[in-house]
Amino acid sequence: MSPEHHRSTHLNRRSCLAATATAVAGAIGGAGTVGAASNDGYETVTVPAGEREVVRVDDGGTFENVLFDVTASGAAVTIVAYGSDWTIRNVAVRGQVDMGDEAVIGAADTDGGTSRIENVWLGDGAVYEEKGGTGIWVSPDHDGHLEIDRVNVQKMSDNGFYCSPPGTGCGGTVALRNCYAANSWVANYRLASGIVEDCVAAVTDDRQYRKGRGVWAWPSGPVLVKGCQFAMNGHHYSFVPGANGEGSDIAAIETRWGDEFHGGWTDHHGGTVYFGGESGTDPQNTVPDGCPTSAAAAVEE
Repeated sequence: MSPEHHRSTHLNRRSCLAATATAVAGAIGGAGTVGAASNDGYETVTVPAGEREVVRVDDGGTFENVLFDVTASGAAVTIVAYGSDWTIRNVAVRGQVDMGDEAVIGAADTDGGTSRIENVWLGDGAVYEEKGGTGIWVSPDHDGHLEIDRVNVQKMSDNGFYCSPPGTGCGGTVALRNCYAANSWVANYRLASGIVEDCVAAVTDDRQYRKGRGVWAWPSGPVLVKGCQFAMNGHHYSFVPGANGEGSDIAAIETRWGDEFHGGWTDHHGGTVYFGGESGTDPQNTVPDGCPTSAAAAVEE
């Protein structure tokens, strides 16, 4: 089934997925053609000023090869993927999204399957507002497995990868691989159960609303961190195991991390970080191989 798309000015991050469970069954704006580009090209969707492009992907759907241009004032895009065994790939957003309290991608695999988000550029960030835009948000309804591979998220004001809600919901898992996250407030990577592998987090911006945690592991955990780099530059913790007074566990293997901020991690929620392999300090701020470094790189793969 082709993804459906329409324009809207109201879509809340915390309610969009619940609404989608019924909305995707009906036709919204006609038969969708966004993402149906041939293998030798991609489609550019230019969002007018003050409008939001909304794309919905459901069971077994694939949304790919699309560049959204949101450089107009007040323009934004939200992709809602809700169902099982769906795929988002080769997608880019050019320009800062004007999100409000919303996410660029809202996701859940709701039938115990495996869904994927691959080769995506969200590196231009969101217009700042307190508790504002999020890069990828995973719903509490997520009960399957989500693979997030080669995704670049930067400059969000409410988490870059916000994947922790299933920890207090349906308990689905998330694997983040070969991703880059930088200068997002609250946390660059936030998840409750899963893997962060061959990823990089960096904080290079002195502004308070750009200083988020490296990895924030929420209950129930555990979270495996392997082969990663956390260049926090003294701005925040590399690791926080636990939340709201309940501990979680992080196992950091073959990972380089910044320890300038209060030693680099805290156990004040009762959680623990276990270090192994070749782990140590002196991290490098580099984009992982294969992760897009621009909007064009994501869609021209």
